[in-house]
Amino acid sequence: SIPLNKNRARCAGMHFFSPAHVMKLVEIVTSSYTSPETIYAVQTVTQQIRKVGVVVGNCDGFVGNRMVFPYTSEMVFLFEENLVSEKGVKEIDDALMEFGMAIGPFIMSDLAGNDIGYAIRREKGLVRDPKTGLPGPNRPGRYTELADELVTKYGRVGQKALKGWYDYDRKIGKGRAPIPSKEVEQHIAKYASAFRKKNMLPSPPKKLSKEEIVNRILFPLVNEGFKILEENIAQRPSDIDVIYLYGYGWPNWRGGPMFWADNEVKLPTLLRTLEDLHRQHPDTIYFVPSKLLRKCVDMGIGVGEYYERGLNKQSDKDKQVALSKL
Repeated sequence: SIPLNKNRARCAGMHFFSPAHVMKLVEIVTSSYTSPETIYAVQTVTQQIRKVGVVVGNCDGFVGNRMVFPYTSEMVFLFEENLVSEKGVKEIDDALMEFGMAIGPFIMSDLAGNDIGYAIRREKGLVRDPKTGLPGPNRPGRYTELADELVTKYGRVGQKALKGWYDYDRKIGKGRAPIPSKEVEQHIAKYASAFRKKNMLPSPPKKLSKEEIVNRILFPLVNEGFKILEENIAQRPSDIDVIYLYGYGWPNWRGGPMFWADNEVKLPTLLRTLEDLHRQHPDTIYFVPSKLLRKCVDMGIGVGEYYERGLNKQSDKDKQVALSKL
């Protein structure tokens, strides 16, 4: 090991993506102390093992997994709000795969292991204490135990147990083909009904369309990408796009989440939708629109152009001068 108090400049991390022998992405994790020579050395190693390396800063989840948190959270909240039916696991996955994702969020969760997600939430102080029955001390105002109970009550930890959000059969697709689960449908229906009754929530007039499902799940993911740029965890929007193209099965013809927001969604639409969702759910921090997103909308430019023009490195006065020349 390297004594950090003496050799901080020589320290960097390599975050591989599962399954590592298949996924090409590596997040090269740096600190404020990491030297350019160290970064170059790790980039060289990454290239030698035929991986695609993206330099990122250090935070919880780095870039890719930090953005996944709101994505995987909202996929479950849709059941509580009765925006999809109890059969919505496949409905949500189908919507995202028709959008172009390589796999849907529930299949992804089963592949990674639902127990892994549960362990992360437990480490963060979010899940209910199994001994006392009390909610975790760090639990936010808006939280669903639907995924927690899938693990703790039903042991549905994913593909490795042949049961997660889906059922699996070793005789079908080598145990990897997702089969809709009656047990999960019953669990969702029971949990969602009890939740709505407890909170006296009326049923919405209609279920979400596939496009609405995609936007509801992906818009907070993109918003988190903007916040990552604000914090300089990622150096540029295209770095985030590369991470999602090579690490998360984002459809390449859509160019990555930040490119998609700029060119298909359009940032004013993204901002309006997030503002509306934040009004509905004021306790949910990932619906709070990014300051950088607001700035881009106010300037009438995309985040890609914002970085291409170097506005991220300029003072507000310099930005206004640069924009006046457009």
